[in-house]
This record gives sequence, C-alpha cells and structure tokens, in this order.
Amino acid sequence: MSLPIKLMGEVEMALNGLNGYAQCFFGSGCELGPIFESKLLVVEDYCRNLGRQSSLILFSMFRQFALNLRKHSDSPSKLVGEAFNEEQVLSELEGSAHFQTLRDSSSLRVQLAFVFWNEADMIDLLKILETYPLQDQFVARLHNRLAFTGLAAFAMCHRKDCASYKALGEKCMSRFKFLSKNGSVNARPVYLFLKSMKSPSRDAFSKAIEACAEGKFVNLEAMVNERYAAFLREENDEAASNDCITEAYFLYQDWGAHAKALQLSKDHSFLKKSRRKTTRSFAHTVGSNNNTATASVMSAGSDDPASKKKMTFSFNSTLKQRKLVSVKSEKKK
Repeated sequence: MSLPIKLMGEVEMALNGLNGYAQCFFGSGCELGPIFESKLLVVEDYCRNLGRQSSLILFSMFRQFALNLRKHSDSPSKLVGEAFNEEQVLSELEGSAHFQTLRDSSSLRVQLAFVFWNEADMIDLLKILETYPLQDQFVARLHNRLAFTGLAAFAMCHRKDCASYKALGEKCMSRFKFLSKNGSVNARPVYLFLKSMKSPSRDAFSKAIEACAEGKFVNLEAMVNERYAAFLREENDEAASNDCITEAYFLYQDWGAHAKALQLSKDHSFLKKSRRKTTRSFAHTVGSNNNTATASVMSAGSDDPASKKKMTFSFNSTLKQRKLVSVKSEKKK
C-alpha cells in the first residue's frame, strides 16, 4: 500500500534558503514594504502547515522587525507587535531553542536600537550578544549580527561605563577588514562605517558614505549620514549637520523605514520644509574641510532653479529606478 505524499523536495534546504533570502534582503537595504511582508506571511503559513515551529518563530520575528522599521511604535527597538512577541516566545522555549532564538532576536533588536538610537537597549543587547561566538556557518546571518554588534559596540564604548565594548567592536571589525581586503563588495561599506564609528572624523564619515552610496546600501548610507550629522553638530557645524540629517531622512524613506523618518521629522522641525534635490551621497559635498557644505536639499521657498525639479520613484519587486522629473510651476492667471 502506497503512503500519501505530503511533501516534495528538501524542506530544510528550502527553509534555509528562505532564511538566507530574508537575511540578505535586510543586509543589502532592499526596500521594505507590504510586498515583502506578504512574502514573509506566505512563508509563515508554509512553516505552520509543516509543523516547523522554530522556522515559524524566525520568520514571524523577521516580519516584526520589518514592521518596526516601517510603522510607528512606542518601543521600536522591542520585538513586540502584530507579528511577534519576543518575551512571550522566549518564555515558552528551553535549551538550545531558547539559546538560538535569543541570538536571532537580539541580533535584530540591536539593529533597531542602533537605527532608533536607544542607548539603554544597545547596552542591554550587547551584554547578550557578547556571550555568543563570533562565528556562524550561515554567512548572511553572521554578516548582519557582527555588523550591528560592532556598530553598537563602537557607539557605546565612548561612554565610561562601556569602554570594554571597544574590544568587541574591534573583533567584529576585523572580519570585515579581512573580507574587504580580499575584495568583498559587501564588506567594504560596513568596514568603513565601523571605522568611522570607532574613530569619528570628517574624512572617515565621508569615505563611509561614499562606499555605501557606491554599493547602493541605502540603509547603511542613511545611518552613516545620521551619525555624521551628530558628529558635525558636536563640531558646531550646524548647517552641514542639517544637510546630513536631511539626506538621512530621504534615504530612510527610500529604504522604507518610514517610522525612522517620522522620528527624524519630529526631532528636526526644519525637515518639514525640506525637499529633495538629489539622491547623491553627501561625501562629495560634506567633505573633509571645515567649510559649510553645499546642500543637496533645499527649503521649499528656495530661489534655486533646481527647486523646480523633484524626485519621483518607480518601483517593482526586484528593481528600484530613480527618475528626475521636471515640475512646472503653476502660474496664476
């Protein structure tokens, strides 16, 4: 008697491939949005039907991560919402399942804490992540974990009570330095971003911004611009700092991180009057000199002829094309 065939193909291989897809999607800064979230929902149903609880947890976690970046939340660095509740899930797990799930959730949360700049959460998450080995057979997962563990470590090590995290940051950075020297185009932007966080300077930030722009890592380019803005503010270069904040604001929107863009607009009222002039990196304009940079954004009332142009965007599921479209000013009759 023949048995009913319930599955076709290698389930584990399929789930690992989907995990890798999601990790690469996040790491490369692909556009967040309902289309991607709907794909995650399909995978969740797939896992649920197969009885793969650990995978169901993982993809629900991914969806909540994306939702936190895209939709407003009172606690954006916490994985709790319509897709996932970290505290509840972890309370139901034991042993290796708890250990691995905590690693994955903490890796995602440290990214959120860095993006939304929650120092308390960054410190708490670094305490968790430093207990895990800095190795993983899953390259994409390791890339994202070490990138943001390193960034958070360098961000916090300047505090007296967190100086020990500098060593953790250097360990993470050493991996990207090695990969970058061996020609990895994915590692170089991360490596230069880490260097700029470790030893902040105009030159270091400019190089990091340019590398992110060249590699089209819109997520990282947005973050570097925001960190550069904070550095310039401390240098009392308010005009250049505002330029970088404005660039970061539009880049976060490009990424689909609208919750972060909203946070910036609330913290910086001048953004409400800013319009986009160009999508180029600020590395060419906010350079290594002490002079105020030429802005790549302008106020709504600017007399610059370029104010008659604006950026519009055309998207599909695999390619984002940027088109500069002329806008004719309406004349009153």
